[in-house]
Amino acid sequence: MNKEVIISIEGKERFPDIGEENVTELVTEGKYYKKGDKHYISYKETEVTGFEATTTLLKIENDRVALTRSGQFNTHMVFVPGEKHTGYYDTPYGSFTVGIVSDAVKVEFGQKSGQIDIHYLLEIDNNTKAEHKLSLNVREA
Repeated sequence: MNKEVIISIEGKERFPDIGEENVTELVTEGKYYKKGDKHYISYKETEVTGFEATTTLLKIENDRVALTRSGQFNTHMVFVPGEKHTGYYDTPYGSFTVGIVSDAVKVEFGQKSGQIDIHYLLEIDNNTKAEHKLSLNVREA
């Protein structure tokens, strides 16, 4: 089942070291499909998110969300409550190690819409850099 969807994304990041907070909001078109118990959402990033020329794919399974970006920016991040996942982040400016420590992952999907809320800490080279909250609302186009 493939569906065209509208995705509303709100990302908040707080940098405790410098006391700064950033909020990014994006509404975009994307695709949704379901295979078995897994939900998949894909969309193209824009300059608004800072990841232009990049496609994001979300694979959702219960309270586990895997985010894969490919294109100009490449990464694979996994969000599972209470777990830390480590990977690499490849950018046009260089690569570095990232750690994702998820506090909460909430996923709700119905027939025509879905909601994903993720709260996590981002580590770069084993140092906590920012606290993140990511919310995605998905609805049929």
